[in-house]
Amino acid sequence: MPIIPCSDELMGQAESLVRSVFRSMTPIERFSFAGIRRPGSFAGLLLMFLAGIKDKVAFDVYVDESRNVLGTTGLYRYKRDAGEAVWVAWFCVAPEARGQGIGQALIEHTVTRARDAGFDRIRLYTSTDPNEAAAQRLYAKNGFREIGRKKGMFTTKIFREKRIGETEPSNTSND
Repeated sequence: MPIIPCSDELMGQAESLVRSVFRSMTPIERFSFAGIRRPGSFAGLLLMFLAGIKDKVAFDVYVDESRNVLGTTGLYRYKRDAGEAVWVAWFCVAPEARGQGIGQALIEHTVTRARDAGFDRIRLYTSTDPNEAAAQRLYAKNGFREIGRKKGMFTTKIFREKRIGETEPSNTSND
């Protein structure tokens, strides 16, 4: 099953998946997704500006043979550190599709995309939400080191970074 660039045809499914997995999006996070959805439009550019995003690098989906979106991933740059790193956007796997290696395929694809685009650092944030526990293990297994935390109202954001090109730990389990 392939990982492909998210087309307009698949964007609705991708957005539904993202909203179902990330149930407590902040208004800024909602702006950023809307900007990713329409990056070339005036509204998309305005929403990305409001979210502090410089530009979208990529937004891809993992689809099954029926073209159902089972996972999403993307890359974007924040204005504040655009010269340093690229950030992972909306990385998730549908709950019913977890445990099949989709997360591992998506993270490998994301790192390769970042490397091919010339970035040497890739960052992301997750949270202490129990729904994101498997993702935490996946990120750690793939060399994303915790670089900070920020306490929120209901959860704590966990920031991670990977220096692309560093030796990666062996991947033996199926996520």
